[in-house]
Amino acid sequence: MIWLASFPRSGNTFFRNVLYEVYGIASSTFHRESNYPLEENYFTYPVVKTHLLPGELSPDSPGIKKVYLVRDGRDALVSLAHHRKDIIEPGTDFRINLLEAILAMEGSFFGGWAENVRQWIEVADVVIRFEDLIEDPIGEVEKLRAVMDLPEPNPDKLPSFQKLKFGKPKYGSGQHFLDDQTQMEELAQKNFRRGKAGGWRDEMPPEYESLFWELHGGVMESLGYERGAGTLPVAKGKQPYRILVEGSKVQDAAMDGVKRYNEELLFSLLAFQKKQPEKWQIDVLSHRDILSLPDFLEILLERRKKQPEVLADTADPSGLMPYERGLLFFKSGVKTLMPTPVYRLASGAYRALPFRKALRWVRQRKHYNELRQHLSKVRNEYQLIHVPLPQNYYYVRQIDRPFVFTIHDLTHRLFPEFHTKDNIELAEKGMQFIIEHKVQAITVSEATRRDLLKEYPAISPKQAHTIYEAANRDSFLAGNREPGVMERIRGKYQMPDKPYLLCLSTLEPRKNLKNTIDAFLQLMEKPANREYYLAVCGRKGWKVGELLDAQHPYAGHIVFTGYVDDEDLPVLYANARAMCYVAHYEGFGLPPLEAMQCGTPVLYGNNSAMPEVVGDGGLAACSSDIGDMAAKMEAILHDEGLRQQLSENALNRARRFSWLKTAFETLHLYEKTIRHENSDHSRPH
Repeated sequence: MIWLASFPRSGNTFFRNVLYEVYGIASSTFHRESNYPLEENYFTYPVVKTHLLPGELSPDSPGIKKVYLVRDGRDALVSLAHHRKDIIEPGTDFRINLLEAILAMEGSFFGGWAENVRQWIEVADVVIRFEDLIEDPIGEVEKLRAVMDLPEPNPDKLPSFQKLKFGKPKYGSGQHFLDDQTQMEELAQKNFRRGKAGGWRDEMPPEYESLFWELHGGVMESLGYERGAGTLPVAKGKQPYRILVEGSKVQDAAMDGVKRYNEELLFSLLAFQKKQPEKWQIDVLSHRDILSLPDFLEILLERRKKQPEVLADTADPSGLMPYERGLLFFKSGVKTLMPTPVYRLASGAYRALPFRKALRWVRQRKHYNELRQHLSKVRNEYQLIHVPLPQNYYYVRQIDRPFVFTIHDLTHRLFPEFHTKDNIELAEKGMQFIIEHKVQAITVSEATRRDLLKEYPAISPKQAHTIYEAANRDSFLAGNREPGVMERIRGKYQMPDKPYLLCLSTLEPRKNLKNTIDAFLQLMEKPANREYYLAVCGRKGWKVGELLDAQHPYAGHIVFTGYVDDEDLPVLYANARAMCYVAHYEGFGLPPLEAMQCGTPVLYGNNSAMPEVVGDGGLAACSSDIGDMAAKMEAILHDEGLRQQLSENALNRARRFSWLKTAFETLHLYEKTIRHENSDHSRPH
C-alpha cells in the first residue's frame, strides 16, 4: 500500500476517482472520525487516503511510500469552510468556519494547513500540486509510477469535476455508508464544488487573507504561492502592537451582559495573541494594576473557583476599597434592624441626597491617584487603549493615547426612566469623552449603531463599527438535558419538576418582567396551561417594586430563583420550553443568544437589536402588549411542530455568531486605528 495524503479539500477525492476510473485502482481511507465508518481491511488496499499527520498513521511503517497532494491553502480553507457549512455542521457560518480553519487552535484541523503541509513535505516520496492535477489529471497521476505499479490508463474514462458532481462517483458520494440514492447525489454535489484554482479571491476577505498569510505565509512562499494584492503587509521585524484593555468590569462578582462581553473578548483575544505573539501584546488595566493578558485571565479563573455564590440582593464586596466595604456592611445591618417602611424612607432620602456622587468622586480620585504611577508607562508603551464600557472613561481620561470604546446600548439617553441619575450622568460623561477625543466606537449591533449616530450627530459614521457579540459554544450546548443534572438544578433553585418557560435578567424595569409575568398569569387562566410554570432567574437590580402579588391565585406557578451560577445556566436554558425575553430595549441581547445556542427558542421584544439577533429563532411580541405576549407563549408551549422548527432555527442562527470572530474584528479595528494614527503623525503639518 501507499499513503495518499493531503490537507482536506486539496483534491484527494478527485485523485482517487481518477485512479479508479482511469486505472481501475480501488482505494480506502484511514481516519479517526466517529461520524462515518472505517473499513476494517483498509490497509489491504493499494492506496489509502488520509488527512492525518505522518505521526498519526497506522500502520506507521517507514517503508510505506507516501504521496502528498498540496493545494493553495487559501483555496483549501475556503473549500473546507463551505464543506463544514454544507456537510459536517449544516447551518454554520462560512466566515466563522474560515476563521477557525485559518487559526487551527490547539492543533485542530489536522494540525492546521501550514503544519500539515510542512510535516508531509518532509517525508513525502512524491508531491503533487492540485493546480497541476486539474490541468493534467493523467499526467500527474502517472507520477505514482515512482512508488507503485500502475496499469496503462484509459483516457476515455477520465472524469471531469462536473461529471463527478452530478454523476455517481465511486468516492465522495457516501457509497460506503449511505443507502439512499438521493442522499448520495446530494452529497456528491456538495463534495465536488468548483475544481478551480484561485477561487479564494471571490470569497476570502482581505483581512482574512492577511491573517492567513501571517500564520501560513512562510510555507506558501516556499511552495511558490503569491499573496493577494489587497492584503496588508506583514510587519516583519517590528515590535508587536501594544494594547491596554480597561478591565474593571471583570472584577464584578455577579455576571451580566457587559461582564460577559469583557470576559469572552479577553479570552478570545488571548487565542490570537498565542498564535501571533510577534504581532500582539495585550495587557489589562485592573483597577490599580497593569497585568499581562495571560496573568489577568489566570487570576480570573482562580477567582471563579474560589468565589462563593452571590446572593440575589447583595452587592459583592470583592475589589472594593475599605470604606466601601464598611458602608456596604453598615447598609446591610441597617436594613436588617430597621422596620421596612422606615428603611424605604431612609434609602429614598439617601438616593436623593448627593452621597453617592461624593462617594463616587472619592473612589475615582483614589483610583486615579493609584494609577498615576502607571501613567508614564501607559503613555510611552501602549499604542491604543480599549475601554469596554463608556462609564469607565474616568480610569483613562488623563491618558493621551488613541482609544476604542465599546458601546452596548444608549438606554441612558433613550430610556432615562430605567436608570439612576448617577448612572445617566456617568454614561453621558463617557459619551462626551468619545466625542471630544474622536474615539473609535464599537457598537454591538446595527440597532445600537443607528441609535448612536442619531443621538450623537457629532460622531461620524466612520467612527462607529458594528462588531457582534456571541454565545460561547463550549459552555452553551443543546445537549445539557441529562435528567440527573436537571434534578440537581431543580433542588438547588427550588424549581418544581414540571415544564417551564425561562426568564433571565437582572430584575429591573427595562427587562419588562412585570408585563412578562402578567402575560404568563393571563395564560394561567386557561386550565390547559396550568401544567407549566415560569422560572424568573436573576439578581435584583434597582426600582424593582412588586413584580407579583403573592395573593394572586396563580402566583404558585411563578418561581423566583434568584441569582443563577454561571455553570448552571446552560442546563436551565436547554431544558426550558422557551426563553421569554420581551425587553423594552436591548443593545444586543446575550441571554437570548445563549439560549438559542442551547437549541431553545426565544420569545423576544420586537424592538431595538432583538430582531437582528434572534430573527427566526423565536417569536417576536410587542413589549407593551400583554395579550400578544400571552398568545405567543401559548403558541410555543402547545404547537410542538412550531417549537421544534424554532428550536432548529435558533441553533442555526446562533452559529452565525462567534467570540473568535468578535475578537478578530476587534483586533482588525485596533490595527486600523493604530495605522491611521501613525499615518496622521507622519504627515507634515
